[in-house]
Amino acid sequence: MKRKMFLGISIALIMLFCGTGIAAEPEEAEIIARVGDGVITQRDVDRLVENLEPQMASMYRTPEGRNIIVEELINSRLFAIKGIEEGIDKSPEYLEEVENFKRHALMKVTIDKMFEKVTVTDDEIRKFYDENPDQFSQPEQVNASHILVNNDDEMEKVLAELKAGEEFGDVARKHSTCPSKENGGNLGFFGKGQMVPEFEEVAFETEIGEISDPVKTQFGVHVIKVEAKTPESKIPYEEVSEQIDAYLLRQKRNEAFNEELNMLKEKYTVEIVIPASEDIKPE
Repeated sequence: MKRKMFLGISIALIMLFCGTGIAAEPEEAEIIARVGDGVITQRDVDRLVENLEPQMASMYRTPEGRNIIVEELINSRLFAIKGIEEGIDKSPEYLEEVENFKRHALMKVTIDKMFEKVTVTDDEIRKFYDENPDQFSQPEQVNASHILVNNDDEMEKVLAELKAGEEFGDVARKHSTCPSKENGGNLGFFGKGQMVPEFEEVAFETEIGEISDPVKTQFGVHVIKVEAKTPESKIPYEEVSEQIDAYLLRQKRNEAFNEELNMLKEKYTVEIVIPASEDIKPE
């Protein structure tokens, strides 16, 4: 992971070096480290995190992660100083890499600027919510506990103890072969399609607080106690509006990107010199 991180930071540093002009001297409070005659600032750290893949960026938004970034920034700056001292910054190889990174940076900033114009309104979010009710429905669910044993004889012992007044959870801990015995047999909430059909049918038909008759499945013999039920409902708008906003924004950005790309292809000549079907043999 550190190797990937180092490469990511090195790329970002080169892109920073490719900028035109010289940045103003940062305020003392912004400076995190000094390397040679240069400095590393909080803005340098922030920009590098912003340029990482989202999943990787989240890993480095912690104090420990930021320390790793600062360390790698220092290492990268030291090698950059070495390159300047040895005149590598004047070499054809370096200048070619700089041009490649400048094109990449220009493309990224251009796309980012284009995306700044793409927005999602509250009306669009509400409309999507209202027109797609199936996507925001919560099916009926049951919270049930059960006791699972291997055969009818063992189930007779379980039923006798329950009839005698023992707590369902205590009997489950003593006799059940299911790992849920540690929770008194409780399976939590589940919807239709999550359990085997024989078990599911009885669980949904049994009333809250009631204990079912024995049920046979491929796993053995069960007795089920229904703890609670939740009816089918719709997730409140307030709970999903941000998710809808993000979804619609991605959708609109994709549309804007493809529309702009098609316009550019019409505006500028694109010629593929090597056909896609032609094999390119590695060196």
